Amino acid sequence: MKRKIIVVLAIFLVAISLTVGIFLANLEKTNLFTYPLSVRDKTYIVTVETNWNAERSPSVTLLNSSEPSRHSIELHFLGKTVKDIGWENITYTITIPTDLLWGNISLIHKYYQVDPEGYTLINNGTHNSLKMTFEYEYHFSGIGYFEILGTEGAW
Repeated sequence: MKRKIIVVLAIFLVAISLTVGIFLANLEKTNLFTYPLSVRDKTYIVTVETNWNAERSPSVTLLNSSEPSRHSIELHFLGKTVKDIGWENITYTITIPTDLLWGNISLIHKYYQVDPEGYTLINNGTHNSLKMTFEYEYHFSGIGYFEILGTEGAW
C-alpha cells in the first residue's frame, strides 16, 4: 500500500514538474519601447509594449495627410524575429496621449481598416491604449504595418 502511494506521488510530482516547465518555456518576454514625438514646441511620449523580439525595434512616426480630419500614427514591425520560425503571434499595446491624437480612433492593418472587434481600445482620460494580436511573417510585405487614426490631432 505504501509503495503504491509513493509511486502515485512520484508520478504526480513528475507531471507537475513537466507542466510547470512547459508553462515557463512558453512565457514570452515583453519589451517596452518609448518614442518621443515632437509637435510644434511640445514632446509627447508614445509607448509600445510588445512581445516583438527582433533586432530592429518597431518604429513609430507621425504621418502627415492633406485631409484635415485624418491624423495618424504609423506603427511598423519590420525584419526577422529572433525565433524566425515562420508565422508568429505578435501582441502589442500602443499608448498615445489624448492631447496628441483624439476623436474617433480606428486602426488600419496593412491597407485595410480593422473591425473594432479585432482590437481593444481603452481611454483612461489622458491616454488611448490600443491592443492587438496579429500573425507576423517577415516575407510578407506590409504584414507588420499599422496606422492608428484619429479624427483630431495636435499636428
